[in-house]
Amino acid sequence: MVESRAQGSLTRRLTLSAAAVLVVSLGLAGLALDRAFVNSQMAAQSERLFLTVFNLLSVAEVDGESLSLPRVLPNDRLNSPESGLVGLVLDRTRSSVWESLSSEWFTEGGWVRSLPNLAPGEEEFGQHKDWVYQRNGFIWEGPDGRELFFEFWVLESAEPLKQAVQTFRSQLWGSLIAVTVILLIALTLVARWGLRPLRVMAANLNQIRSGDAAKLTGDYPVELTPLTDSLNQLLVAEQGQRERYRKAMGDLAHSLKTPLAVMRTITGPDAEEISEQVARMDQIVRYQLQRAVTDARNGPVLGQRCDLTGAVSRLGKALEKAFMHEDKVLDIPETDESLFVAMDSNDVLEVMGNLIENGFKYGRSVIMVSYERTEQQVMVHIDDDGPGISGEASKQILTRGKRLDSIQPGQGIGLAMVNDILDSYGLVLTIATSPLGGARFSLSLPLA
Repeated sequence: MVESRAQGSLTRRLTLSAAAVLVVSLGLAGLALDRAFVNSQMAAQSERLFLTVFNLLSVAEVDGESLSLPRVLPNDRLNSPESGLVGLVLDRTRSSVWESLSSEWFTEGGWVRSLPNLAPGEEEFGQHKDWVYQRNGFIWEGPDGRELFFEFWVLESAEPLKQAVQTFRSQLWGSLIAVTVILLIALTLVARWGLRPLRVMAANLNQIRSGDAAKLTGDYPVELTPLTDSLNQLLVAEQGQRERYRKAMGDLAHSLKTPLAVMRTITGPDAEEISEQVARMDQIVRYQLQRAVTDARNGPVLGQRCDLTGAVSRLGKALEKAFMHEDKVLDIPETDESLFVAMDSNDVLEVMGNLIENGFKYGRSVIMVSYERTEQQVMVHIDDDGPGISGEASKQILTRGKRLDSIQPGQGIGLAMVNDILDSYGLVLTIATSPLGGARFSLSLPLA
């Protein structure tokens, strides 16, 4: 039987795709917000330091060729070494003109003096190690009219900025992770809800396949309505075709029954040959009718369901009566659980009947039927203790009209009919050596 290969859960695929897009989108949004916050904090820091520079500038006075500022300033942070805010003024030679009281513990003075002078009117904001700084270059007119250059520095510890950024990042990424989890749960629920009609359709199709329903029923979204309508039309057409072929088979069998019965009553010197030819005609008619049905079906039909164990049990009783004078034993396993297969009951009876009858014909004393059940299939073995079948001969006996002996009655089309029926379902009949010493016929049937 041809089966489609599963490609994973559609719900899982949609959820994982949406989750990937969500994680990437929120991750990029988080990075953008993080960068924007850091930039805003740096801009605010620059603005504060710039204002502090101009506060120093407002209290500065020219003193000869130098510049003087009050030792104690209105900004208390510039008066305390523990404040983390430092003010400096350098001249053109990078010598210190003034230092705030808060610079007592400042250790980066060498780095400050190592930088080149700014141009008059130029400013610079940046970060060095654990400090952020703002520096501006100014020109004063000296007593003799000469231009005096001074560079004002304000430095602040970067620790508060780092703590603010760290706190923001903890809150930001914690919130984004929580939002991501909530949205993923919501997306999963939405995906399951959105795909529910497909799950309902799959359940309905399983009911049709198992024979519990004849067509798709229920309310489906407008997007699925064309599909459900087409499937129902296909089911109706297929069922109608099956019924027409069954009627045709019945009509043909009925129309041939009387002529064949009349021919069997013919007496005379050729009566035996005529009887043999009539039997052959009967077998060929049955074979061709069965082949017409299987060719028309061209595969398993939805809604078929047959009790395999029950069918084999009935066949066994009938064949034991038919071969009761041959002292042969049919061993069928007793089971309380019925095995339902997705096949037409007539096909199951035809296949199993031919195979078990073949065992009665060629087995010496024992014919054994056994089952091996898996999750979706059941493997059926029919063993006998007869002469067995070689590898090359196993191919020949599946061809219509080919027989390996001429002793047993029959026209050589039973196994060919079995092969045709199984082929219409996409199933294969395998022939091997039986543990009993004879032939083993094995076939794997789909469970309903």
